[in-house]
Amino acid sequence: MAAFGRNAASRSGINSYCKPCHNARGRRSKEAAGGGRTYHLRRRYGITAADFDAMLAAQGGLCAICASAPAEHVDHDHDTGRVRRLLCFNCNGGLGQLRDDPGVLRAAARYVEHHRDEPEPARTGPSAPPPSPRRSSSPGRPELRARAAGCRTHDVVRARLAVLLAEPGRSAGS
Repeated sequence: MAAFGRNAASRSGINSYCKPCHNARGRRSKEAAGGGRTYHLRRRYGITAADFDAMLAAQGGLCAICASAPAEHVDHDHDTGRVRRLLCFNCNGGLGQLRDDPGVLRAAARYVEHHRDEPEPARTGPSAPPPSPRRSSSPGRPELRARAAGCRTHDVVRARLAVLLAEPGRSAGS
């Protein structure tokens, strides 16, 4: 019985194929679909590797949001399953963290814009953490914003987001 995998959907709780036969069937299915990449893209998003490559070429190889990082992830509407565009890791993750909700995305942009020029609150007392020399850039720190102002990626991302958020009825991922 150790040669057979578990299957909660079967009455016996055991796969009908032994592990080697199960793996061979999976390999044949992937080969029949045109390879592992197409198999994955077709199962998850309903597109082929050729469709992905065509989308990538149409986008110039770059993310549809920031246009500065390689587009490696298929962005899709979680409600309808419709494929939108290709995104970089960070933009795809950002949309997911904000639940692909245009209202939440706009609220996040307003929040960042509103708090952009606020000075960082002073922390005193025993619970105040010591200042860290390796601190990442903070939107509330003018000296770090000044350094980022000349950054091409920073400028491109901000401009693209401004355009996307200004268009009525358009979500940031479409």
